[in-house]
Amino acid sequence: MLLTQITRLLLFALLFNYAPLAFAKEIQIGVLAFSGKDYALNSWQPTIDYLNEQIAEHEFSLVAVEPNNIEQLDQLVQQQQLDFVITQPVTFIELQVKYSASSVLTLADESQADKFGSVIFVRSDSSIEQLPHLKGRSIAGANPKGLGGWLIGYNEIINQGVDAFDESMVSFLGVQENIVNAVLAGDVDVGIVRTGVLERLANSRAINLSDLKVLNAKQVADFPYLLSTDLYPEWVLVKSSHTPKTIAKKIASALLSMAPNSHAAKARGYWEWVTPVDYQPIRELMQKLRIGVYQDYGKVSLLQYVKDNLVLSSLLLTVLLILMVTGLLVLKLNKRLKAVNYFVEQQNNMILDSVSEGIYGVDLNGNCTFINRALTKLTGWNKSDMLGKFQHEILHHTHADGSPHLSEDCPVYQTFVDGEPKYIKGDVFWKKNGERIFVEYNATPIKDKFDKIVGSVVVFRDITQQIQLQEAQQQHERDVEHVARLNTMGEIVTGIAHELNQPLTVISTLAFSGAKLLESDKYQTKKLLEIFETLLKQSEHAANVIKHMRKMSDKDRSDFSLASLNDRIQAVLVLLDATIKDKQITLVTNLDPLLPKTSIQTVQIDQVLLNLCKNAIDAMHTRSQVKTLTISTKLVESYIEVLVEDTGSGVDQSIIDRLFDPFSSKKKNGMGIGLSISRSIIERHYGSLTLDKTSESGTRFKFVLPIETKS
Repeated sequence: MLLTQITRLLLFALLFNYAPLAFAKEIQIGVLAFSGKDYALNSWQPTIDYLNEQIAEHEFSLVAVEPNNIEQLDQLVQQQQLDFVITQPVTFIELQVKYSASSVLTLADESQADKFGSVIFVRSDSSIEQLPHLKGRSIAGANPKGLGGWLIGYNEIINQGVDAFDESMVSFLGVQENIVNAVLAGDVDVGIVRTGVLERLANSRAINLSDLKVLNAKQVADFPYLLSTDLYPEWVLVKSSHTPKTIAKKIASALLSMAPNSHAAKARGYWEWVTPVDYQPIRELMQKLRIGVYQDYGKVSLLQYVKDNLVLSSLLLTVLLILMVTGLLVLKLNKRLKAVNYFVEQQNNMILDSVSEGIYGVDLNGNCTFINRALTKLTGWNKSDMLGKFQHEILHHTHADGSPHLSEDCPVYQTFVDGEPKYIKGDVFWKKNGERIFVEYNATPIKDKFDKIVGSVVVFRDITQQIQLQEAQQQHERDVEHVARLNTMGEIVTGIAHELNQPLTVISTLAFSGAKLLESDKYQTKKLLEIFETLLKQSEHAANVIKHMRKMSDKDRSDFSLASLNDRIQAVLVLLDATIKDKQITLVTNLDPLLPKTSIQTVQIDQVLLNLCKNAIDAMHTRSQVKTLTISTKLVESYIEVLVEDTGSGVDQSIIDRLFDPFSSKKKNGMGIGLSISRSIIERHYGSLTLDKTSESGTRFKFVLPIETKS
């Protein structure tokens, strides 16, 4: 019995001591193995061992994935089998777009640089001296998605005017040493490798740098390697979306605390980990070259447009259905009216009863002398109600707004005075049941055989349906304008959310990491200063975004107020900044510094400016053309003139005459309501919006606003 109890106590003690290990979470870290799985596992394992030492409550393990099997890495992240990934920036952007992965830290290589580029080189005895000479030459890279080993160099080459390669002339050789050997052996004319590769091979005596010639050589301060291109962010430690932020903060704190050029760093050939840098240049490069998730960048199908603009599409479909039903009803009513008129003509030869318009006569005293059957039908008044009675008090006694209509002001009686016929386009008559109808009518003097005026005849037509249709159309235009405003605000909110998300994420991660560094005894003042400097920059960026957001919404939308058009232009350009950079457009502003303020509705003027600028940007879609957006302001007499000019291909001549009509756009995905709404807004400000000029080399729109001092 005693032996049994002792055995139980020993088992309990063992379970108690090893319980933390049993419940420790295993953290899987994937790594992209450009030089093979064995090299990746051996060189990264010391870093994993370091994490296991620093964060004892978790067990870290390594999974190596070769570039030719990148789909496996994608699948592992999708299935939440990898918690973190150490990879090159292109793969990070794809994981971020597909699965909401985020950056934790950036790698600084053994040169202490956190950026890298490409080297474009040939044999030293080659006749190739400049990048434009590469057309028609054979070229080798690492793989189609390799950043330093292909994409960065390829981008630099097409920027120099070599816009395409024959696919048969391009070879992807995997390991970058193979590229160097192929060039030296004369198997290919040109090679593209990551910066630092040539120096590493030369230091190991594998090659002699004098046997090679670097094309488009560049020098960047504090960057120690041969270089042919711009620099881009280094490799990144990526957090999967399912991984808790607490684990990411612990890893970030541990790696930032790692001593520079430590044993773990040397094993992989890097210097240290630093706070994450901005990877937007990688995103822009992928969008430009249409790589990976951005292979269809800029292409929007009709179905996708409908999905992205579901409310507007539904509204348009509803309007079209209403118009179709209304048209059918109008056709039906017209057919019925024609049938009635035909029946009346057949049954009665009297002229008065053969027309659909209401007709009645008035003598000099204002009494009714005759009516036709159409009048009774339209108003409900019959002959016994009208004949011999003061017709103005029956049909025409009150204006549409409810104010009295005096008989001496009635056009019917004015014909007695001047003997001139009158045509009134819009007025109201009153029916027997007290309802009003909108009418247009002619009042013509009646003369006897001595040419003396004895009265007048009134012919009127019921235009109630026409007025109602006009009101419906006006309401529709207001609704469309409202939807356009909502879309504008949606773009503003989306842009603000996008701009604020990254700095807030960086601030959160770095604040935690800084606190942990201060708690430890191993922190470095330089590293803390880097963290605080990054925190300051990110917070200033977020504050700037919020400041512009307040400028966009600090006035009531329905009220006019004194404002500077130059300020409104600058506020709109903040929202378009990312788009202008994405599409590589040069922005030129010629804003008159002495421009006076004027009374405007700021949100509506912002909407006009945003629409004109977006149209100009969309017009400059050709990659090879010079793309420049120019915005100018100046004072012309008592008006402020604003010009928005692009270097696109010009406005289609077939729609110039109806350019400002609704639904006249020839854009693939355009609704054709932007310019119509913009002109309406400017006209409500007592100004004008016009197409100032257009040609194959560009288009310029101009709007002018009067200088107003009333708020």
